[in-house]
Amino acid sequence: MRRLVLAGAPALLELGLRRLSRAVGLARLVRSVAFVLALAGAALAPRAAEAKLRVVTTLPDLFALTRAVAGDVGAVDLIARFGQNPHDMEVRPSHMLLVRRADVLVRNGLEEDAWIDVIVRGAANPRLLRGSPNVVEASQGIRVLKVPAGHVDRSLGDVHPLGSPHYTLDPDNAVIVTGNIAAGLARVAPEHARAFEANRAAFLDRLADAQRRWQAVLAPFRGARIVSYHDSWPYFYSAFGLVEGGVIEDRPGIPPSPQHVAALIRQMRDAGVTVILQESWYPRDTAKLIAQETGATLLVVPQSPGAVKGTEDYISHLEYLVGAIADALK
Repeated sequence: MRRLVLAGAPALLELGLRRLSRAVGLARLVRSVAFVLALAGAALAPRAAEAKLRVVTTLPDLFALTRAVAGDVGAVDLIARFGQNPHDMEVRPSHMLLVRRADVLVRNGLEEDAWIDVIVRGAANPRLLRGSPNVVEASQGIRVLKVPAGHVDRSLGDVHPLGSPHYTLDPDNAVIVTGNIAAGLARVAPEHARAFEANRAAFLDRLADAQRRWQAVLAPFRGARIVSYHDSWPYFYSAFGLVEGGVIEDRPGIPPSPQHVAALIRQMRDAGVTVILQESWYPRDTAKLIAQETGATLLVVPQSPGAVKGTEDYISHLEYLVGAIADALK
């Protein structure tokens, strides 16, 4: 990665425009010369001694977990909006400014948020390149589910070649993820390592209490089959003893074929599936049709925190999901 050379405003402006054009296309990112000047100003300004660590996270679940660990020590920002499908990300100048100023990046990994690489390159912050000690790969240590066997290419849709990236839907994995976050923050700010561990321990105590409650709520439905629109829920099913009853998308990110829909309807009738989980950012027409044909309940829920008011933290989000799914299964 070439370092940014401070060679005066005109040269810096030209270099900033070239860099942004290479990263994601000039037409979509450089909406005004003012943005490039602002980015140049950020590069020129010396880093002041700050009381808080600047942390940027890619996805809402990581934002919620990072805030729980960082506490008052870190100022945590989020790239993807609450309720936004991460596959539909549009890289914006504001994202680059956030990353340019950040000390730490917390990313999901498993290629769910690969667009962050474009943002990091455009922001000219080498500290946040993959492999840097300032980058937290939240998926480290996770037992990854749904790893494809054999060759994977784009003809199969938005298949994740490294496995399902939705691991935070199992609260046991939040123990691993917060451990990765605490270690990553401590690498950059070792003077606050004890505070990070204390915040994490307090969060895990609350999470353990919540898990006992969630297990009790869903215990009557262990073994129940559920169909989802997108293959988002293997970790949630595993955590609470539920069973995947089918997926409406036969290829991820691609509307299902009529043949697949007809086969799924027959399969649901035979298995007695009564609930369809519809992630809130996907179209609902096909799921509504299948629900009508099978008599199943269509439950539209957010996959990540913050899409519903009052669910901005991790525990309240899981609380919402568990309650909604239990009500639908009754």
